Amino acid sequence: MGGEEPSKIAHESLNDKSSESVHSEEYIWWGKNMRRVIMPLFLLVPDTFLYNKYIYINNKDGIMTTNELVLANGRILDGCGNPWFWGDLAIQQGRIVEIAPAGTLDGSETIDAAGRFVAPGFIDIHTHSDLSILVNRRAESAVRQGVTTQLIGNCGMSPAPVEAAHLSEMRRQWGPISEQPEITWDWHSFEQYLDALQDVGLGINIASLVGHGAVRIAAMGFDERAPTSSELIRMKELVAEAMQAGAFGMSTGLVYPPGCYASTDEIIAVCQVVASYQGLYASHIRGERETILEAVGEAIHIGREAGVPVQISHNAPKFGAPCDASANLRLVEEARSMGQDVTVDNDVHTDLAPSLTGGLPQEMQDLPANQIAIMLQDHERRRAIRNEIVEDRKPAFGPVGLLKHGQWQRITMLHAPESPSVIGKTIQAIATEQGGDPFDTYFDLIIENGHEAEAIFDYIEDTNIRLLLQHPAVMISSDGQVLAPYGFLNDPVPYQPCSYGEYPGVLERYVRNEPVLSLQEAIRKMTSFPAQRLGLRDRGVLREGAWADIVVFDLERIHDRATNLYPHTYPFENYPHQYPDGINYVFVNGVMMVGGEGHTEALPGKVLRHQTKY
Repeated sequence: MGGEEPSKIAHESLNDKSSESVHSEEYIWWGKNMRRVIMPLFLLVPDTFLYNKYIYINNKDGIMTTNELVLANGRILDGCGNPWFWGDLAIQQGRIVEIAPAGTLDGSETIDAAGRFVAPGFIDIHTHSDLSILVNRRAESAVRQGVTTQLIGNCGMSPAPVEAAHLSEMRRQWGPISEQPEITWDWHSFEQYLDALQDVGLGINIASLVGHGAVRIAAMGFDERAPTSSELIRMKELVAEAMQAGAFGMSTGLVYPPGCYASTDEIIAVCQVVASYQGLYASHIRGERETILEAVGEAIHIGREAGVPVQISHNAPKFGAPCDASANLRLVEEARSMGQDVTVDNDVHTDLAPSLTGGLPQEMQDLPANQIAIMLQDHERRRAIRNEIVEDRKPAFGPVGLLKHGQWQRITMLHAPESPSVIGKTIQAIATEQGGDPFDTYFDLIIENGHEAEAIFDYIEDTNIRLLLQHPAVMISSDGQVLAPYGFLNDPVPYQPCSYGEYPGVLERYVRNEPVLSLQEAIRKMTSFPAQRLGLRDRGVLREGAWADIVVFDLERIHDRATNLYPHTYPFENYPHQYPDGINYVFVNGVMMVGGEGHTEALPGKVLRHQTKY
């Protein structure tokens, strides 16, 4: 028996159900060791293998009645870094129940993959869909590019926990989306927020970190000081409650208020609570430009002292960094060589389109527009603000490096409702036309347009993205959010190419067009690697028993229709953004979400909760 091949059941098409079996018994691949077991007539198999469900096998008629759906004749990428192989994949009650040679499986419904690639759904480990997923539960921009799971709560920002006394501050941090009718703010605890996510349904699976910034706001607002002993105790209590509710760990955003006010010791103290629940520490580090090496070192130090795994977020050096990405990656390698669990994620976009007010000193960024205008109209205050930006004593987020170093030709105006003639022009070009100083031009546009003045900041070099992509300790993320080309999330039209084209863009530009990564390695970095990081043992891989989160794509047709490469031309090539080409089918928990490149409007996603092991 050991050397024989398993019997093949005659393959039935969707239109032909008349095939008769010629076999008196069938061989079934069983268990993780793939042992062959002879199944006699009408054997009922209790399910330790199929999770408390049952299989009925009818050998008389030669029909296996367990498979609701079969993806046939696909090139299967298992997500673990292995080369593809030809195969069929069967789905039953949300899970993968069998993978077999092409042409050997039957189902109530069969989809012919016709040689397209069949891979695990992409797991995006760094997103900011915390509120936008409530506005667009169909998760359209994510699922249309093959994403089936997102991790939210990054960069120190999560919508919970929230205290009533500080709700207005929390809303101010999240901006206009916090006022949308779908954002009810009828939660206080992290568990209540997760329950609100699951209510009604989701288009994708959602896992969440608890944001250190949210915890700090709940305990002490936006105060720029160290917490008192009682406030620190309260922060620890809130983190413990979030971890018990299912948070996968805690994140920090150490260039944004209030995270930038926190000391290393404060973060270590709170991370010790995370460690007690086997969570991870994810950090937007304290500067990704001039201070990047010190900031990476701080993240590693926090992890070592607190005894918690470290995830360094979107760690490409930004303009002004004294080194390329190989230097910060060496720090990661050194930590790992000493037995410390440190990994990295990064997206592949070189630009970002924030409000111009995001380039102001941290304490000004979230002030009402009229208050900012008054400050900038005062000549002495303007000079002091300019000096503070250039001195950068409290490291600001990446794009501010362009202001610090006078790279005004890399800042291209995107929105300015009161100054429409500047759209598509760089700050340098506008200043030259006006005969003025670029810093003054920048400030004047804020005075005229407030927070609605937005620009594309091209602040990352593609060479650093390539170095990160190729490193084995780096996984792929988007740093985007759920969007849709209609409604509030499209008014004004956002510039977030990563939210529409991150994963197709990697496959198109860095796998097919230029072999920076092999196909199987790119898929590993999008699937099993982030799944492993989150402890999701039954997602991110194609194998029997795993949840059927699956993407079917055509590598030759895949095309990112959202990215605009630098230098820009106006009108922008891929703006407004469009859904990508080449993503044929997407399944979430076994339910088709994208078919024939259209959205099915199903909501099969789950809120995933971290399980603590004692």
